[in-house]
Amino acid sequence: MAFDALIMKAITDELQEQLTGAPVQRIYEAAGGEIMMHLYSRGGQPGLLFSVDPRYARVHLTYRRLQSREKPSPFCMLLRKYLAGGRAASFTNPPLERILETEFDPPEGMPAARLIAEIMGRRSNLILVDSENIILGAARTVSWDKNPKRAIMPGEIYRPVPPQEKLDPVEMSREEFKTGMRETLAGGKKPENALLDTVAGISPLVARELCYRSGCGHCDTGESLERVYDRIKELFDRAREGRLEPVLLPGKNLYAAVPLEHLAEEEQIKYDRVSEMLDHFYSTLIKEDREKQLRGQLYGAVEKRLAGLNKKLKQQEQELKEAGTAPRHRLYGDLLLTYQQQVPRGEASVNLPDLYEPEKTVTVPLDPALSVSANAQRHFKRYQKAKKGRDKIKKQLRKTRSEIEYCQGLLYAIENSPQNSLEEIRQELIDAGYLREKSKERRKLPDAPRPLQFTTSAGHTVLVGRNNRQNDYITFRAAARRDTWFHVRELPGSHVVLKEAPFPPPEEDIEEASFLAAYFSKGRDSSAVAVDYTEIRHVRRRPGGKPGFVFYENFQTVTVNPSDPKLRKNFQLK
Repeated sequence: MAFDALIMKAITDELQEQLTGAPVQRIYEAAGGEIMMHLYSRGGQPGLLFSVDPRYARVHLTYRRLQSREKPSPFCMLLRKYLAGGRAASFTNPPLERILETEFDPPEGMPAARLIAEIMGRRSNLILVDSENIILGAARTVSWDKNPKRAIMPGEIYRPVPPQEKLDPVEMSREEFKTGMRETLAGGKKPENALLDTVAGISPLVARELCYRSGCGHCDTGESLERVYDRIKELFDRAREGRLEPVLLPGKNLYAAVPLEHLAEEEQIKYDRVSEMLDHFYSTLIKEDREKQLRGQLYGAVEKRLAGLNKKLKQQEQELKEAGTAPRHRLYGDLLLTYQQQVPRGEASVNLPDLYEPEKTVTVPLDPALSVSANAQRHFKRYQKAKKGRDKIKKQLRKTRSEIEYCQGLLYAIENSPQNSLEEIRQELIDAGYLREKSKERRKLPDAPRPLQFTTSAGHTVLVGRNNRQNDYITFRAAARRDTWFHVRELPGSHVVLKEAPFPPPEEDIEEASFLAAYFSKGRDSSAVAVDYTEIRHVRRRPGGKPGFVFYENFQTVTVNPSDPKLRKNFQLK
């Protein structure tokens, strides 16, 4: 992507055409930190979106409605004070800069103000100034300590972005261009890098395109530099005349102000309006980035918990092994009582015949200070303590193994769930104590989960859960007692419920529902997966309260191929 000077020029022209004179209806701050300004125009009520996020810095029109923050920032409140109820008077773009300046006719009783959007990557900012060029406020304040050349603070004079010490592509002569390029190329730089260093208003992507269009291999001759100069002039003439053709390259995650001939083999989608292109590109990008970020956060939380559980499991297994000495202490006590006449006093141990194999002897440890009877009772007490400890450890082991299985199911769900399902998993992890809730107010979830729904060839409905919350819902709330429940054997996967069909269901329904259970499981890439099925009335929750965790009985098993092309096509699955 490249929000460059050409894109900003196209945006400015579009806003000047559509929004000049439009009244400002509403200003709010979106959940992602963007400032949204709704204006009334002939085409409806578009939102003018400003973002200074380093990853998504931009300005463009949008007709999407973004979720607003419950508590707007002080800067958003300042914009409402000075601009809400006013009108957008003009939109201007300083030549060759990624800056948009919007003049406003103020609402009654308020002084005039100007909003300056500087879209420059990590240095992006949104600044409100008055008619005397005094800064009223900014999305990001910058003190003199941080930037000795240009402070952005309320009360300071607004100082424009320092101009680039490069040639102006509109004003430069041929000789100036060739001289500048030769000097830069003499340092051994590639043509596209030399072009970036020599001419203002050009992004790396556009520089690459200009060199390609010029057939410039090394730009080491006057003729090749002449061709580059002509292509630059043509490009900026098109920008000045409003004849740019914005394109989106979804395969490369790029957009540009003009079609890119050096990427001709890539799909390039043309747009009539640059705002439409930017809105589509960034809404998709932000959604994918946030989904990736959320998926990583959830995966990391479960992996951390799983690592702790595996460590705990090893410790418990070792404790169980040590607790295995319990029967030995009981034998010691029985031997002491049986052969107490043969036990000398004051000894640390004694060898006695084995009760079950008299030809062998057993060395029994003793406390020299105790009598034979007291030593026997001491061993019986140690036996009882070890036995109780062993039973307790076994119970803890079952609990730990069950939670490890739960975590493995969570990891599968996180890897394979869409974003709306990830939000449900996030809340599940908060409830389970794996994640902390950032906000004091609990995130509101839909009234009911929304599992996937399919229809079999016989016309019966099949519900497929994509996470534990959905699994719990379709199994214990959406299903009737006589519905059929499916799940892959001994693998993480979705709960699948076949509704409306009598039990046992027709073979065709069993095959199709079992296929869905196998497809939405960790066995998806296998050629044969075992799937168990039974009536819902034979499925019950496991103790412990983990959602989606069940026991089932009276089941039958079928083997299916989740890669079956016919069934994938029937259910429109990839």
